Amino acid sequence: MTAPRVVLGTGHMLDLPDRPEPRFPADEVPRVTAEVRTALTDWQVGPESTIVCGGARGADLIVAEQAHARGARIVLCLALPPDEFVQRSVDIPGTDWAARFERIAQVADTQMLDDTGGGRDDVFARANAWMVDVARSLDQSPHAMVVWNGREGDGPGGTKDMVRRLGLQGPDPRVRVIDPTRRAYEARQDLTRPKRMLALDGGGMRGMLSLQVLATIEARLRGRLGNPRLVLADYFDYIAGTSTGAIIAAGLALGHPVERVEERYRSLGSIVFQKRFLPLRARSLYVDHPLRRELSTFFGADRTLGDAELRTLLLVVMHNTVTNSPWLLSNCTRAKYNRADRNLLPSPDRNLDIPLAPLVRASTAAPVYFAPEELRVGQHLFLFQDGGVTPFNNPALLQFLMATLPEYGLRWQTGEDQLLVVSVGTGSSAATHPGLRRHRVTLPFNARNLPSVFMNGAAVSQDLLCRSFGCCRFGGPIDREVGSLIGAPGIGGANLFSYVRYDADLSDRTLEEFGVTDPKVSKRVRKLDAVDQLPLLTDLGRAAAEQVDIDRHFDGFLT
Repeated sequence: MTAPRVVLGTGHMLDLPDRPEPRFPADEVPRVTAEVRTALTDWQVGPESTIVCGGARGADLIVAEQAHARGARIVLCLALPPDEFVQRSVDIPGTDWAARFERIAQVADTQMLDDTGGGRDDVFARANAWMVDVARSLDQSPHAMVVWNGREGDGPGGTKDMVRRLGLQGPDPRVRVIDPTRRAYEARQDLTRPKRMLALDGGGMRGMLSLQVLATIEARLRGRLGNPRLVLADYFDYIAGTSTGAIIAAGLALGHPVERVEERYRSLGSIVFQKRFLPLRARSLYVDHPLRRELSTFFGADRTLGDAELRTLLLVVMHNTVTNSPWLLSNCTRAKYNRADRNLLPSPDRNLDIPLAPLVRASTAAPVYFAPEELRVGQHLFLFQDGGVTPFNNPALLQFLMATLPEYGLRWQTGEDQLLVVSVGTGSSAATHPGLRRHRVTLPFNARNLPSVFMNGAAVSQDLLCRSFGCCRFGGPIDREVGSLIGAPGIGGANLFSYVRYDADLSDRTLEEFGVTDPKVSKRVRKLDAVDQLPLLTDLGRAAAEQVDIDRHFDGFLT
């Protein structure tokens, strides 16, 4: 690779301490600096390269410093006389930014905008045009290092103005965009300790079963780790969910305790399962707006997949009905469609900017039960349905792949001592239609049952694959032929991760032990819309949760 002749460095100034909405906060300087250093190394910037930048605190000075350390020539283009420029764009009392500017100015070719007669209000916009001209006078196609969150600036001459002047139209190997936004979960991407992942199945209101298991895991982790305020977002680094599991996963990733998620979940069921008037049931059984409204209230109308307050990595599984394909959206900032250079497109389509509540609503739009969710992604308008109709109703194996394959950005190390995947189901049963005869398998029968068929089949197949590639520490039997595979070596003798599977048994035999003798109740409790069976689902979930053994199942992942 040939080193670039010219790199134009531009981007946000470091925030003042009293900035109401953080854009480039001071605690993000180390990360941004490391990413700038990596980009300059990738480009092989050195003595044969020239860096053109404006000299403001934050992006400009970081790029200049890192390039100077590699021996590059620095051209400092000041929009104002030095003293005024330092006062307006560099100095923050109590910091060393002014001293850093002076050090760079001493080694740089420092120039000032020839702007006699120009006004001060838009001087930075004119300086942007000037810097582009300076860079292009040295190289008609300069590289660019852009520290930018994708939004408009505070006034004329912001970073977006510079992007327009550069004529950038999308991701380009000559352009590196670094987002300085503080995201609580971003530190989880670079952990050196063993990683912990949590995967939650779809299953409608049977998610209440999962919540009982999760409540027990949370309580026992609190006791084991001596932290009575611990929430699952403190322990798990990456949480995945499909359908109803996406609701729970997003709530946990935001740092809510399980008790809070369960409280919301209970109220959600009674509110959202409101049947349409009979003529409209050809579209779906239940009306759309209550679920949409409740999710927006719970997660926040303005919160996005890349929201700064998400405390863990998050994966949401959906089905794109327009393309008839699974859509697997994570908030990993390094994933192809999450990277900041997606903001260079004329119609930005960065997945991190998709609203979280509609995204979760899309994952829960079970065919027959709810209408699809319409979402705009860049210039495209798509319809999304329940992730449970994809092969990933149990998202555990998918989550492992997205955490380890380089194409998804994380590249976590594999190994049974490096990755723990805890998978929580929504109940299973060997036979749900005893005595069924052929004449009863009609179109309405299939319409009612196919969502459960897809979800159950996907959950079992993914569970089997996880036990085949990972070291299974706990899980009920897959079937009478395979058994549980607990402790069995992975395919080829290598265990790619440690795996734990918790799930409730919804067979007739187990239900009878709970005093359920009415076949109608047994059938009803397995339905996705079993709102009236929440007390029984809670009891069944608590029984399944008794199997949680933190010391044995989580051994090696408790520090």
